[in-house]
Amino acid sequence: MSRFTRSDLIVAALISAAILLGALGFAGLGEKISNSLLFVAWSLTLLTLFALAVRLPLRGRGSRWTAWAANALIVCGAIGVVIGANVGLYRHDVHFDATREGLNTPPQQLTDLVDQLRSPLSLAYFYNASDPNALATRDMIESAARNHPLLAFRAIDLDKEPGLARDIGVHSYNTALLQAGDRKVVVANVTDAARLGYAALRVLRQRAETICFVTGHGETFRPMSDHYHFSHVETLRGHDTPGAGDVLVAEPEQLDRLQLALNEVGFEMRPLVMATASAIPADCTVVAEIGPRTALAAGEADLLADYLRNGGRLVMLIDPQFPIGDELQSHLFTPLGLSSEAAIIIDPLNHFRTEPDKVAVPYYPPHPVTARLALTVFAQARPIRVSRPPSIVRATVLATSSKDSYLRPPSAAGGITVAGAGPVPAEVEHGAQALAVALEGIFPGASTDKRFRLVMSGTSKFATNEYFSYVSNGELSVAIMRWLAEDDASPNLAPKTYNVPEIVLTSAQMRDTFIALEILLPLSTALLGVAMWWRRR
Repeated sequence: MSRFTRSDLIVAALISAAILLGALGFAGLGEKISNSLLFVAWSLTLLTLFALAVRLPLRGRGSRWTAWAANALIVCGAIGVVIGANVGLYRHDVHFDATREGLNTPPQQLTDLVDQLRSPLSLAYFYNASDPNALATRDMIESAARNHPLLAFRAIDLDKEPGLARDIGVHSYNTALLQAGDRKVVVANVTDAARLGYAALRVLRQRAETICFVTGHGETFRPMSDHYHFSHVETLRGHDTPGAGDVLVAEPEQLDRLQLALNEVGFEMRPLVMATASAIPADCTVVAEIGPRTALAAGEADLLADYLRNGGRLVMLIDPQFPIGDELQSHLFTPLGLSSEAAIIIDPLNHFRTEPDKVAVPYYPPHPVTARLALTVFAQARPIRVSRPPSIVRATVLATSSKDSYLRPPSAAGGITVAGAGPVPAEVEHGAQALAVALEGIFPGASTDKRFRLVMSGTSKFATNEYFSYVSNGELSVAIMRWLAEDDASPNLAPKTYNVPEIVLTSAQMRDTFIALEILLPLSTALLGVAMWWRRR
């Protein structure tokens, strides 16, 4: 065995110091990157010291006591280095998941919220030790909570500590208790760690925010109750509590999936009958007019305009069959430079599957609503005209069709008829059409400087059960509500859709996939086979 020289010790110390200092120098790049670099640095440091330790002589020089002292010093130094390295590795832990599906990785709904915590949050999980799904959820929470001082997590076996659970008020397995300050949220039957991310959003809210859904004009909103029915993907056995892999059974034109997503995030919802109201209630954080079929009654447009003048938040998702009417146009839309006509946008370039009246939008301008969107589908949408808005109002077109799109009468899509609508040409000039717009500013003629927010879209279908689960339609629906409510403190989490996962392609993607898999792949295989036969003949 070779000797361990002083130069080797100096080289090892310099290498270790350079590795650690280099990793610490990149700590400002972000917590995840710095943790990864420090993890690699400590690992290389241990490997270097191990390689040098192998070169140590088995017996030291000098007298017996000198050799004992040298060996004791080496052992103590090795123990100190190992302890320090393990502390460093623990403080800068890195999570590796070798599974393709990410089975051992906490869901983004939970990790994003934990990473952005600004106030203490305690989480107690009363799990069933014989339930493998509960054990996996416990491990997911522990992995997400590691090295986050603001999150205090405690996993409790309900069978071992029934008294503690009874004192807290927990009576069922797999129940999570979240507490932030004096606010508490109890979530029962949790075997999906993503639900805890939504529950944490609810408990971290300083106040309850209410979305008031306008009713009385044929809207499809129904107050939340026990009318939801869920079926499991594998067993198809109906049960009442939603969990991982559940499918919501609901009418396609209803808003059940949107309501469940908003409830998970922490919004309260209730109906608003404007026909009997003298003003929009002050506790309505957001007013939602989604999918009306009949015109607003006299005076209702004034209620919405007055609401915006006082800094209100309004979302209007109007379909082609909705008659806008002169009062709504003159009192609300015209002052903001908005208008619309009863027509259907046809997009032969970007559309969903093989139906050109279902416009697909793959690209968006920079805006908080569209910050994390992928593909969205606007089915049977009417165009939104945006003229020059007032200088005190900022308008942003959130989504547009392609430059090859054009307009058709509403009857071109399923025989839709619009009462009182003027004739629409069979086809007009081609050009991009606005599908959704967002406005923010001071309403013209307002006596205060309160800023309003308005989102208007030419279709309500992306928020309904039928299209909510497609691609990023659910994220778009929830992002609109959260932007209107100024819910910017917490991350924009993807809502659970309670639908069977599927891959949705645009017509161009379907065409390219067909050409690649059905034409080029078999043809290339045949040509290679012929070439190989010709070479061997």
